[in-house]
Order: sequence, then structure tokens, then C-alpha cells
Amino acid sequence: MRRADCHGRYAVARCASRIELDTPPDPCFLRGAPDLIAQMLDKLVENAVDFCPASGTITVRLIRAGSNYELSVSNDGPPIPPAMLGRLFESLFEHRQGHDDKPHFGLGLYIVRLIAEFHGGSATAANRPDDSGATFTVILPLI
Repeated sequence: MRRADCHGRYAVARCASRIELDTPPDPCFLRGAPDLIAQMLDKLVENAVDFCPASGTITVRLIRAGSNYELSVSNDGPPIPPAMLGRLFESLFEHRQGHDDKPHFGLGLYIVRLIAEFHGGSATAANRPDDSGATFTVILPLI
């Protein structure tokens, strides 16, 4: 999966928000299922789009951290209520303010967690330190 493939698809088709991509300049290799990694990224970006205001920014970042990759998707918008932080990756958990015309089944972040764990990693969520949005981080081991 090439970074330009995913980024271009999101920037054109997903939302009015600005999407920024921050990755290492050299290739990053991961042992795993490319289709699942793409699905995981789709779910993370879709979640960010749902909570980011139209004038906001979504940042997709990949860094090497020790013997792992850290893939994070951060969006401008409301902070996650503290009581919800520990539940976001549960099956069928849904927490949205207001209503939109899209169905939500509470499976997106659960799928993210399952894919991360399948690859020997983990998924977490946190509010930005200044409460200007949220960051979802997936840790995946290097080859």
C-alpha cells in the first residue's frame, strides 16, 4: 500500500476538511495483511471525518518509535468525554452528538482494534493536550 494511494483517495473523496500526511521519507515495511491495514486506516480516517469541522484539519502521521510504528490520525473538533475514552474500541459502542444521515453501527473503531491486535499491536485514543480535538494511535511492530 503506497501512501500516495490512500492519501489521494481521502483528500478527494472523503471530506471538506484538510487532510495532511506526515510520513518518513523512506519506505516503511510491515509484515501483515495490506488489505486489513488499508481497512484500518479507512476506519480511522472515516472516524476523524465524522468529528472534524469542515474548516478543520485531519493529520495522518506515521513514525518509527523504537521497535514499532506509530500510526496516528488526529482531527480538530470536540474532545472525547473522559468517561468514553476507555470504551471507544468496544464492539457496538456508539457515541455521537446530534444526528446525521449516515448509519453508524459502532463497529469502526472495534475493527481498528481487531486489526491492530491481529498484527501484534494495539489501538488507543486520547484528547489533544489543549482539548482541540482527538488523536487515535495504532502501534504496530516493525518487521
